Amino acid sequence: MGNLCSKRKNSDSLSLKSDGSPSTRKRQDSFEAQENHALSSKRPGNGAGQATTGQASDAAGGIQETTLQKDALRSRMLKETEPSSVSGDSMSLSSPTALAPPYASSSSARTADGKDPFALPLEIRKQSDNVKNLLLGRVAKTKPIQKCRKITLYICASYSQDFRLEKGNLHTEVYPSLREYCSIRGYELHITDLHWKTDLESKQDHDFPELCLGELKRHLEVSYVIPVLFLSNSLGPTLLPKTIEQQDFETAVKNVGDSESSKLMEKWYCLDTQSQPPCYRLKPISTHIPNIESEKEGEKSLAVNEWHQTAEQILAVMLRILPAELRDTYLTSVIEQEIHNCIFMSREVARRSIWAHRVFTHIQAPPESSVSSIDQENNRRLEALQNELKNQLTAEHILRLLVKWQDDGLAQKHPEHVQYLNELIKQLTSQLQSILAEIIEEDQTKAVWKSCYGVDGSLCSELMVQTLFCQQSAKCSPSIENVLNHIRNYIGNPEIKQPLVLYGPKGCGKSCFLSRVIQQCSSWFPDALIIFRFVGLTPESSSLLQLLRTITSQLCFLLTGRNYWIPHNVQDYQHELYQLLSSLTSPPLVLIVIDGLDELKSHEYSSLNWLSEALPLKLRLIISCADGSSVFQSIKVNIRNDDAFLSMSPLSQQVAESLLTASILQYNHSVDPEVQKKLSAGLKHCTLPLYIKVLAWQASVDTQGMIEVSGIKDLNSAINGLFDYLEKTLEKEKVEKTLELICTSRSGLCDSELLDLLAHSPTFSTKVTFLDWAPASLFLAQLNQKLGPFLEWGIVGDAVIIRWRDSVVSELAKARYASNNKQAREFLLDYFQGTLNGTKKGRQRENTTANANNRHNRRRLEEVPYHLYHLNGSIKNSHLFNVKWLLEKVCHSSVYDVIEDIALETTGDLSQDPDLSLLHKTLELSASALSYDARQFFGQMFGRLVSVFEPSDEPENPPSPWTPEQCPFMKSLFEQSQKPSIPSFLPISPFLNGPIESSGANKDYAQLDKGEVYFNEITRMKVANQFVVSLATAKQEVIVWNVYSQKPSRILKGVTNPNSLKIIDEHRCVILCGRELHIFNLDDGTFVTKLKGVMNQKMPYFGLHDSNHIVALSRNRMYVNLMNLESGDCVTTFKVGEDRFLNSLIVSENGKILVCGDETQKPFPLLVWDLTSRKLLYDLRIPHHEFITSLSAITKEGHFVCCVCREVDDPGPNFIVVYDLQSGTLFKKWKPGYSTQAIAISAQGGCVINALEDNRVLVWDLVTGTCQWSLQKHTAPVDVLRLDQKGSRCLSCDSSGRDRTVCLWDLTNGTLLALFTPDVSFSACEVSNDGDGVIIGLKGRAEIVTLLYRDNVSVYSNRVQETFGADANQGKVTDLKTT
Repeated sequence: MGNLCSKRKNSDSLSLKSDGSPSTRKRQDSFEAQENHALSSKRPGNGAGQATTGQASDAAGGIQETTLQKDALRSRMLKETEPSSVSGDSMSLSSPTALAPPYASSSSARTADGKDPFALPLEIRKQSDNVKNLLLGRVAKTKPIQKCRKITLYICASYSQDFRLEKGNLHTEVYPSLREYCSIRGYELHITDLHWKTDLESKQDHDFPELCLGELKRHLEVSYVIPVLFLSNSLGPTLLPKTIEQQDFETAVKNVGDSESSKLMEKWYCLDTQSQPPCYRLKPISTHIPNIESEKEGEKSLAVNEWHQTAEQILAVMLRILPAELRDTYLTSVIEQEIHNCIFMSREVARRSIWAHRVFTHIQAPPESSVSSIDQENNRRLEALQNELKNQLTAEHILRLLVKWQDDGLAQKHPEHVQYLNELIKQLTSQLQSILAEIIEEDQTKAVWKSCYGVDGSLCSELMVQTLFCQQSAKCSPSIENVLNHIRNYIGNPEIKQPLVLYGPKGCGKSCFLSRVIQQCSSWFPDALIIFRFVGLTPESSSLLQLLRTITSQLCFLLTGRNYWIPHNVQDYQHELYQLLSSLTSPPLVLIVIDGLDELKSHEYSSLNWLSEALPLKLRLIISCADGSSVFQSIKVNIRNDDAFLSMSPLSQQVAESLLTASILQYNHSVDPEVQKKLSAGLKHCTLPLYIKVLAWQASVDTQGMIEVSGIKDLNSAINGLFDYLEKTLEKEKVEKTLELICTSRSGLCDSELLDLLAHSPTFSTKVTFLDWAPASLFLAQLNQKLGPFLEWGIVGDAVIIRWRDSVVSELAKARYASNNKQAREFLLDYFQGTLNGTKKGRQRENTTANANNRHNRRRLEEVPYHLYHLNGSIKNSHLFNVKWLLEKVCHSSVYDVIEDIALETTGDLSQDPDLSLLHKTLELSASALSYDARQFFGQMFGRLVSVFEPSDEPENPPSPWTPEQCPFMKSLFEQSQKPSIPSFLPISPFLNGPIESSGANKDYAQLDKGEVYFNEITRMKVANQFVVSLATAKQEVIVWNVYSQKPSRILKGVTNPNSLKIIDEHRCVILCGRELHIFNLDDGTFVTKLKGVMNQKMPYFGLHDSNHIVALSRNRMYVNLMNLESGDCVTTFKVGEDRFLNSLIVSENGKILVCGDETQKPFPLLVWDLTSRKLLYDLRIPHHEFITSLSAITKEGHFVCCVCREVDDPGPNFIVVYDLQSGTLFKKWKPGYSTQAIAISAQGGCVINALEDNRVLVWDLVTGTCQWSLQKHTAPVDVLRLDQKGSRCLSCDSSGRDRTVCLWDLTNGTLLALFTPDVSFSACEVSNDGDGVIIGLKGRAEIVTLLYRDNVSVYSNRVQETFGADANQGKVTDLKTT
């Protein structure tokens, strides 16, 4: 198919524009092959863009070069330029930074000898190579992977007026419901339709197709595009080729046959000898028809008609003189190019494309003699295109609908036409929703950044954005040897104890240069851990607090393999960062690079005082900032050594001119000598790369010389000249309105949001188009085209937003368009709150209700407080002291956003407001838990505030700086937390770190998570809910706890080496003491008896048969003993045969069925005994498989046993089998695809529960064999599953501490009832019999912790008081060693 200008003869290597093909490319000798002209300016906040918004020239014609050409020319370019730096603050990336297409992760994080650079923790070794490279900072080895949650409907139409009714109904009837469908699932659905009745379309030149293809290319880069094609019996106007190769043109003209046709061709085409090979270019229409640019409607209309007639004459000549092969090469229409560039270029896009194929009936074909040669050619191409579409598209996506022809065309006054439109709406809705469901399912299934073995997926996503920017900007930083050597010596110097500060003016190349340093550091120091952040690149890097949080988290994972609780404040993060490295005996070299500190907020400067502290051994810290900034002065105050500062030098005149040439080629693919001479003269005033970028872009877009280059003397005048040009070409009022909205928003606006806002503005309304707001869609595409390298895509939460790329451009734009923006703020506020006056059909705002879990609600939660604060001066009472708002924001946005809102309200000073200070302190203590899942909001608030508002009388407790009188809101929040509005776990008594306890000196938070173990096992009673029994091996204690008071009811001390415990009845228990089984009476604390014999040392398995007997694996593991609990004697033994070694033992709760594993036989069988009849029932085997008997479970009544199994010679994941023990047959077999880590079975619930290595917990139906529920919340594999007495609720947790959260699930409907994340890891846990409570034993804490499941009922209500044993023994302590 064709491209914008002409078609290449080799149709397999087509570009968007023939100018971009090697055959028509301008001759240049330097900088021409700079693959990614990524001298990229960073967005406001000194951050780099995550993706470009699409550059007009690139969209119109990207330069297609071979890899060899690029590499050779790039090498030559670097050799020819003298050493300098090219700033990431200056030039745009040519490809999207954070939204690059995914690749398979196969790179290695290892050194050249194939070994890991140092002893990585197990959790890191379990990660994929790509994740390891991200964490280790191996930029060059990381494969770019990033997807965004955006879907675009791209409308292709042969001619706007032909399908105005169909397209109008798509916008107004189909799109709104589909948009809501996507929003509920967290996705943005945008619709792009440029085919409206406009002057741009009617001109029939190459401006319109270039705009269409540029916009299409922009969306293909960053979103899932669904082309919706409206094509019937016409291709629309055929465009004249923009370029024709010299040989083809001259050969054709020689054969034209008449002088008039020859003169016509030569009049409109001129030879361009600068191209290689040379070509003939179509002259601008205004060359011979100047009124085409007239502002007078009448003159312009006549000029357009004249051009149409001229174009038809030229086309007629071309059809005569060009052979069929060249006609296919050079002649095309807009819709052909759109179809080719999206549907025919990608099978994936073709698979989700829809073709609305309208077929008119009762229409008479014109006589063959009356059909012109142009129409015949169009019909030929139309038939070929439709045949190809039928081959490429899915059959059900071709909506072929018949409709009766009427003389007045398609009109809603005809009943048949209304019926046709209704059927089209129905089919479009159905097919599009099906496609959307497939895209969302595929995207979520293949989500790249899932937490794995505790390593946070959101951290990996952040690191990928940072890495992608680093990869791009490092490509365009020429080597500055002296500065590189200075930095290399700094990193390698073991005596260094201070940071290195790289400084220079904005745009001098700090970002690109540091990107190069980061990349080269991996080869300089292969064992080094490299952690880097570009400030402002993402929300997680836009504040010092967020920077230190992610940096500390990354280092924690690398050094310890897990993340642990740290209060969310600068002091604790910095202290823990240094403490981590200081605590290691032989730490690896750690390099931390933070670029762009000058973009921090002013109130954060005072938090930089830690820079004056001496760095830990082997830590190197490099920071950069602008030398004229306030933060630079603050850094100089904290670091008084001049040797710690390194300056960046400006570009030389020669390098600046070379860079200018490269920039022009990047944007326009050609250099007019006169224009370049004028631009080069401007370099005498300024050589900043950003200045050069602006000049080059102006030269590429301002083809008519509307910008006076001679008047540009500095960066500000260059940028303002660009804005002046925009206002002249795109109408001043429209430009002002749009840029004011972008500048006023908190972080930028999504495409769909911006289109909503423009559609509701009278500025963009017209009566010419079918939908009056249609010009807004066209204008948005034009703005992106004109501001290509200065706008970017950025990811904020789940939203993909448009924002400024360059901080300097952003500042000037805000000063010019948003200095007095009260009206714009009110407009944005009304939009996000859903209170806009009037509605535009098709652009209705997404429905958003309180607590709605959709993407628009999240955007509302992010934007509304920001605008209200700037309008009213405060959001404290309306939002921060509004429990409903707080809960909604932490649940649907982020706890970190709430903390940022508090910083916005107080500008960092909380000393004057105790109530707000307490809220801030409580949130920073709960931040890690609430970021895990904010549904524990009330539990966290209650657990931390109880020490403030219900303090204990213990004298060692420090006095509280907060009182109920000073903190009325927090007192109210504490009271509401006791009756939570959402299901929650509430701790009965304080055990979390509260605001009072956390004030003062910094703690060693890593050691808190390694506290002493007081609980090795917690076991519930057979019936009672109020009491549990704990066992502590090291302390030789067994304690009966009252779970409500969390106090011991009985204490048995001096129990010899207790390892395991089973409850016999209300008072008795059997305890494995060393290798012996002892019976104790828990009520009176007495030792009852010792069972005869000694247990196997490694496999001391035992279980209860009834209240008088126990079964235990013998010492030699060759048989099972049935022991009498009264006498301690062995009653009988169970034995299968000689030399059969058993390796497991489980007994059904009713004591009737015993199941053992046999490791002697190959493959391992399962042996099933009937304990009542005392005989072997089954010897269960699967050929070539063996049972992993440590992962097995049996139902209470002994009807079913489930066990994990694996194929002997297959290294793949294990799977699950279920046996019916009533018949001895294999009942079910499930292969979930990942290995099982824990398993449980419930006959009452009719299900099997298994925890997988990929963090999921699956619930399988015992009857149907289907997977009922996939329970997803944990960030590490679960290895503990506990069922309540009824088997309808399940407690899941990770005993290794990689994931500290305990979750309680309802197995009947697959919902998460409640969850809780303590500050430290637990060593034991249990669920109560009724499933309403969870009892956990925390490391470093001597008392149990009880979490009660509550919704809006008081913690202290609905509690049935129970007793344990005799009242006289209450609180009794027995020391068995003395008794």
